[in-house]
Amino acid sequence: MIELQTPRGLKVQVPETEDEDPSPKFSPDQHNEARRYYDEHGYAVVRGAIDPASCDQLKALWAAEVKPSDSFIYRQATAKAERHVLNDKGWVMNPILNIQSVDPKEFSEFRRVGTEKLLTDPVLTSVLRALLDEDPLIVQSMYFEGNSATWEHQDTYYLDSEQVGAMTAAWIALEDIGASAGRFFVCAGSHRIDMGLQSLANNIADHHDEYIESVVAAIRKSGLEIRAPKLDKGDVLLWNARTMHGSLNSQDVNRTRQSVTLHAIPSSHRFLQLQSRIVPLHIQEINGVKVHHPKDLSHLSARAVKRVESTFPDLFYGLKSLAIKTAIAASSKRVSHGNN
Repeated sequence: MIELQTPRGLKVQVPETEDEDPSPKFSPDQHNEARRYYDEHGYAVVRGAIDPASCDQLKALWAAEVKPSDSFIYRQATAKAERHVLNDKGWVMNPILNIQSVDPKEFSEFRRVGTEKLLTDPVLTSVLRALLDEDPLIVQSMYFEGNSATWEHQDTYYLDSEQVGAMTAAWIALEDIGASAGRFFVCAGSHRIDMGLQSLANNIADHHDEYIESVVAAIRKSGLEIRAPKLDKGDVLLWNARTMHGSLNSQDVNRTRQSVTLHAIPSSHRFLQLQSRIVPLHIQEINGVKVHHPKDLSHLSARAVKRVESTFPDLFYGLKSLAIKTAIAASSKRVSHGNN
């Protein structure tokens, strides 16, 4: 066991061996047991839900198709179209957003394998179905190579089902994740903490840091345990939209943290973004699973928008920030009037 810290300085005891890990591991067919643990603790770990051969195949395609690219690709942390940011080891440190929507002309096999063999894997789908009480609708995905830290947060601040708290996320280990390689962490039981809705005082456009600090304060006040489960290749960590979580700063310069994350809502629900707008969905069925394809670069119109974003970023993202604040202000007014 080693002691590390979250990005905002909260202490975490990180297990190096299975015996040290307080998080139980469920087999892919233990749906009822995993669901009970998930409901009580806000997360659950499923051992070997993804075939290790699929993990290896996607990593190889990342190395062959995506990593050598100099193109603008949408990124997880900023949602902006950016080129790769590499560390001194050559690892990509700005994770990509939405495997299912990357340009099929450049990344055809990476997109196909990532979507068909991981995001819509039948075993993983069965686990998601057990947690969601119906078929999943995948609304977002990400790919990580470098072990960049992720601040403490609840997903619901950024995206969720229209029935807030109904979304489930899954973090898929594409390799054995070392204790010092920047593991994913969850705050057990924090899914019961309601942080309220975004407002002008904590909105993502210009008060994001205030939101993060409020989450950190809630974790400290709750006294709940922060856990960083030991995950090996093919293991999956699932958590609720309200479970506070993030990823640790890496202490190991020699180990990557290659992984895929997805977010899924019940297929009959609408998709809520930034707690203020229902998002129109662009759905394709893959392996019988509904997958939303935001900014799908298989379409000419999406490629044209990306070109504008990457050519005039200050203007584009300035207007986008204004639109976000306007939507949040309007949503706050509706909530306020509804409470009167």
